Amino acid sequence: MKVEVISIGNELLLGDILDTNATHIIRSLDELDIGITCKITVGDDLETIADAIRSALRRADVALVTGGLGQDANDFTRPAVAQITGRALIDTPPSVAGATILGIPGQPAHGLLLEKSAGTLICLPGSHRHMAYLLETEVLPFLQKQQHKDDAAGWVLLRTAGIMESTIIQQLSSLELDRNQRLTYASFAGQTDIRLWVTASSREAYREDMLRLINAVYRQLGDNIYGRDKDRLENVLVRQLMTHNIRLAVAECHTGRVLSQIMATVPGAQELAWFAPVNNQIGLAAYLGLEPLTLDSDLTRWCRLAAEILRSQAESDLALVLYNNVSRSGVQILLTLASESGISVMQRSFGGHPDNISQWATTLALVHVRRWLLTHRPAQQGV
Repeated sequence: MKVEVISIGNELLLGDILDTNATHIIRSLDELDIGITCKITVGDDLETIADAIRSALRRADVALVTGGLGQDANDFTRPAVAQITGRALIDTPPSVAGATILGIPGQPAHGLLLEKSAGTLICLPGSHRHMAYLLETEVLPFLQKQQHKDDAAGWVLLRTAGIMESTIIQQLSSLELDRNQRLTYASFAGQTDIRLWVTASSREAYREDMLRLINAVYRQLGDNIYGRDKDRLENVLVRQLMTHNIRLAVAECHTGRVLSQIMATVPGAQELAWFAPVNNQIGLAAYLGLEPLTLDSDLTRWCRLAAEILRSQAESDLALVLYNNVSRSGVQILLTLASESGISVMQRSFGGHPDNISQWATTLALVHVRRWLLTHRPAQQGV
C-alpha cells in the first residue's frame, strides 16, 4: 500500500506555520510500514486542490488530505472531492454524498473517507488536535486492516496526559519486550499516546500477549493513563464528574475560551460544567466584583481569591480559574482549583509554539481536575 499526503492551506504554503500535521502523519504511516509516495502542500484554491488529489490517486492507493474542511469561504476540500468524484455536496456531514464520516456528527471537527475504483480518499481537519485523534482512532486502524488481513497482529492505543513523553519512555525502558512487541509514541499539547504493537502466531496468542503488555505498561504508569483507543480526556473527565455528581465552575483568562469550546461538545457536560462569560482578567474582575489586576498585583493570590468567589457565586463543588499569563519572560499557565477542602494550584511554564499555548493550558486544566477527583473520590473512579 502507498499513501500520498496532501496539506492544504495558504499559511502552510507560505511557511507562516509549521506543517506538524504532515510530520505526524508520515511518522505514523512509517510505523505501519506503509510507503509514502509524496508529500505536497497546496494553497486554498479549488482547482489546485482538485488537481493535487487527482494526481495523488494516480500515484498512490490512498490520498490523505489535511485541512480545508471548515465552513469558511476559502475552505475548498469538500467541493474539490465532490468535483473529482462526481458526487453531490449535501447539507449534512460528511457533506459529500456516499462518503463515510470520520468522527462524530454534530461535533465541531470531523473528516471523511471515500473508497472509489481509483483509490481511497481520506480527508482530515487541519486542527492538529482533531486530526491526530481521527488519525489514531479511525484512519490508522482502517489502513492496518487494508494492509494486513491477519488478525494475529495489531495494536492497542493507551492515552496519557500530564506526563512528558521523555518521562514515559524512561519509565517504560525497563520493560522486557520480545522481537514481536514494540512501543511507539505520539505527543501533542500535554498528551502522549502510546501504541502497543504485538504480532503472534494466532489470534488467541495475540490477545494473551497484548493483555500482558497492557498490564505491564499500566503497572509502570498507573493513573497517568486516562483511557485507551477512542477515549478523549474531556469525555473521561465528564464521566468522572457524573460518577461523583460533582458540579464544576470554570473561568478562563486569555485562553480564547478553548476549554469551554471543547467541553461544549461533550454529552452531559452542560449539566455539570458551567463557564463564566468572561475572556480575560478585566472581565473576570468585573464579573466577580474583584479589584482588577495591576502590575504590582500578586497574580497567584488574585487567582486564589477569584476561584473562591467563583465557587461561592456558582454554588458549585469545584471552581477552576485558568489563566495564561503572557509576559516578557515567557508564558506561565496558572491553574487554581477551589473546593470545600481548600485551594490547589498548578503552575507550568510554556516554551512551545504560540499557537499551542491554549491547547496546553486546556490539557493541564483537565488533568488538574481529574487528579483532584482521583485523590478526593478514590472509591469510584470514572476512568
